[in-house]
Amino acid sequence: MLNSPLNSAKFGNSNIQIQEIPFATSLDLRINPSSKGFKIIEKTLGVKLPNKVGKTFRSKKFTILTLGPDWWLIVGANLNHEKLLRIKLENEFYSLTDVSAQRTFVKISGKHSREVLEHGWELDLNPKIFKSGDCAQSVLARCPVILYRGQKNDYFVYVRSSFAQHLWNFLTDASVEYLKQ
Repeated sequence: MLNSPLNSAKFGNSNIQIQEIPFATSLDLRINPSSKGFKIIEKTLGVKLPNKVGKTFRSKKFTILTLGPDWWLIVGANLNHEKLLRIKLENEFYSLTDVSAQRTFVKISGKHSREVLEHGWELDLNPKIFKSGDCAQSVLARCPVILYRGQKNDYFVYVRSSFAQHLWNFLTDASVEYLKQ
């Protein structure tokens, strides 16, 4: 039996909840947005890829995060998506890599989720600036992470597996003061 980096850990109460979401399939995609292959990807996935860094697309099946001008992380896609894209892109110039084992995902939710993250996040999390559906790459508690803001008070931290325990310790420690409020 496989164990995730945090063994599917959960922490918190109604004020703040932190939980690992292990084993999400993640595909790292690099392609020129003005290429024929880019249009093939959009048609194959049935989506319009977000073209601005920090923006995302979320469907029932997967979430696409724009990490660079020619770089996307497709989270939650299944391996059939990868196989189909490879077949369709056979003669195109692109990079598609399964990076599922590289990261684990930590969901932080509840009315104090933003405050907990602000203990160690360097960028502005004000809801007027970092809106629902936005993503950013930075450092949280000295760990390089990708942060995705879901609906309302839901945040998803994509952290490399080797940093997961350190980040978990930081987040649970930063949450203690909000458990009793």
